[in-house]
Amino acid sequence: MAGRMVLVIMLAALGAYLAVRPDSWTPFAPLDLVAHEVGHPLFSFFGEWMTYAGGTILQHLVPLIALIILLKQDEYFGIPLCGAWFAVNLYETARYIADTRSQVLPLVTLGTGDEPAMVKFTDWEYLLDRIPGLSIEYDTNVALAVRIFAFLAMWSSIGFGVWMLWVMHKKNQFRPELEEPQDDVTN
Repeated sequence: MAGRMVLVIMLAALGAYLAVRPDSWTPFAPLDLVAHEVGHPLFSFFGEWMTYAGGTILQHLVPLIALIILLKQDEYFGIPLCGAWFAVNLYETARYIADTRSQVLPLVTLGTGDEPAMVKFTDWEYLLDRIPGLSIEYDTNVALAVRIFAFLAMWSSIGFGVWMLWVMHKKNQFRPELEEPQDDVTN
């Protein structure tokens, strides 16, 4: 239980840090970037829109797939971990959505490295321009909504982890097999 408590404390520290600095790097970033970039060609079979959306879709599916794998192994503590990871992905997505017009962030593309990147649009420039009722002028508004959802997902996951720790503590408190054996001394 101590290891799980440390994990919840670390997730709470990460959640507090991202609440204050939502555009910060996290330990999940390298894996999320790989999942994002692999998502583009993986979803390209479903058309141009899905090619652009595929990076974000796969980036968010990976923590959910990890959660399913952990739950199949009856490792329910995967819920707060994967929920927090999903929230981190939302924070990362919000960062890139907010960058749609300014395009300050570095652009990563798949390729051999020998050719210059031929990118017509960034993912979210393309997507915001093609989602009915939105346009790139709404990039910061959409990013704010995603950040709010990220905050709620992060703290719900952490809260669930705290609740699980409490339940585990209460369960261990009343299990006789975990108590110290008593010497039966009779005169």
